[in-house]
Amino acid sequence: MNIIKQKLNQIPILKKLNKFRLMPIIWWGIVIAVLPYISSLLKIGIVWRIGIVFLIVNCLISYHVGKLIKSQRISKLWIIYLPIIFCLAILPKFASYNLVLGLVYLIFELFGLMDNNFYR
Repeated sequence: MNIIKQKLNQIPILKKLNKFRLMPIIWWGIVIAVLPYISSLLKIGIVWRIGIVFLIVNCLISYHVGKLIKSQRISKLWIIYLPIIFCLAILPKFASYNLVLGLVYLIFELFGLMDNNFYR
């Protein structure tokens, strides 16, 4: 895995892009947009796809992005980036009830922003 990471870091355009503070959030947005299609290509069942990919993995990514927004002091408006990217990626192929998960991702990003202050 380190070898792949080193090879990717040697690509000049990726080196330039990764210097920006927003790039981790943009990369996670790309992962969230592509992950449903990869799971569909791998012929993962609908229940497993929604349960594992949409709920568990994407919620963890959303929480992490919320923490990134807080730690890198990026504008709070970036919390709507992941839900919008996910909803736009889901529209062409998947059922419309999956759009509700965009709201779930927004809530998990807010949990990441709260930084363990759930009860205050």
